[in-house]
Amino acid sequence: MTQLTNDCFKNNKKRISLEKAVLILQKKIKCIKKTQKIKLNSALGRILSKNIISKINVPSFNNSAVDGYAFNFSDLNKKKETILKLSGRITAGQNYNKKIKKKEAIRIFTGAKIPEGADTVIMQEDCEVSDNKILLKTGIFKGANIRKRGEDVNYGKKIMSKGSKLKAQDIALIASVGIKVIDVFEKLKVGVFTTGNELFEPGKKTSKSGIYDSNRYCLKNLLETINCSIKDYGIKKDSEKLITKTLMKISKECDLIITTGGMSVGDEDYVRKVVEKHGSLNFWNISIKPGRPVALGNIFKKPFIGLPGNPVSVMITFLKIALPTINKLSGFISPKEKNFIVVTDFSFKKKSGRKEFLRVKVLNSLNGEVKIKHYPNTGSGVFTSIVETDGLVELPEKLTYLKKGTKIRFVPYSEILV
Repeated sequence: MTQLTNDCFKNNKKRISLEKAVLILQKKIKCIKKTQKIKLNSALGRILSKNIISKINVPSFNNSAVDGYAFNFSDLNKKKETILKLSGRITAGQNYNKKIKKKEAIRIFTGAKIPEGADTVIMQEDCEVSDNKILLKTGIFKGANIRKRGEDVNYGKKIMSKGSKLKAQDIALIASVGIKVIDVFEKLKVGVFTTGNELFEPGKKTSKSGIYDSNRYCLKNLLETINCSIKDYGIKKDSEKLITKTLMKISKECDLIITTGGMSVGDEDYVRKVVEKHGSLNFWNISIKPGRPVALGNIFKKPFIGLPGNPVSVMITFLKIALPTINKLSGFISPKEKNFIVVTDFSFKKKSGRKEFLRVKVLNSLNGEVKIKHYPNTGSGVFTSIVETDGLVELPEKLTYLKKGTKIRFVPYSEILV
């Protein structure tokens, strides 16, 4: 398994833009190149480690697109109706070896192979059949209702590229060319834990100064959404010995370690101390809101990501910083986010010099124009602002005032987590 050098995440301490941060990470990080062969029926969400080339044509033969009658177009009278003799029938999957003779037609069903001598099919609704004869009207086009050999996929065509994350339609296409076993990258194994004497598992009784651990649940499910293999190491008490033991264990069992909080300079912030002692740690001061400096480093030669402690900041920094990093480690060549032009139904003031992500909800509009409403509470601890909204709008660094009625780009959460 490929391991990262200790200076992989090294960066200067100056505040940098989100775009520059992602670009630097993309250049420095390499895919963990462990691969495996899997069967197609377990391929959903997996990432291809090899291109897939079709070794057949799809369809592999000319076949009928409808239930109808096959004949040779040259037998038609172009100026008046034509009568042809019916000479048999062909069903899908039937091996029919006879050649259609001149002035003959044959009953054919959807998916059946076009017999030799025929080049056109008419739908059964568009003709008249009587006494073993068929009446064809004028206006028929040559080659009508025939699916041509290779019209979907040609022999030798690359149908899926290395680095693609497989969706249901992708798997169906691979199946259509007869491939059952494919090469994929192994799922990225991510170890997750949180620290703090104040944290409690949901369902348990808290102390008077305790809080429930929600960040770990957010992280685990975000990682599951993008098809990582997650190992949950739970809540760890504030102890340098325990944190060291936990990080050493995870480094042996996982490809990546992610935590939230515990990265300050206080006496009880042991995660930071242990990572700096046994690896390297760099704080990336990225000019975004919500979000604070993101800790990126290595511990026992495994990559480490330390996200902020506030729930909304966890979500935003995961989507914008951790996700591109995870995609690169996983071998996923992620597509650009799809965004949509919408109209603001609010005004908003912001500070210059930082990119700001607003959580917004899509409104129904009577005139068909898509409008968005800003969630009123912008606090980074208000997680209902994520639950009760549909996605994000990105306000650029130089913008200081967003006027109501402005057209702006909107990205749904579903388009980020592909």
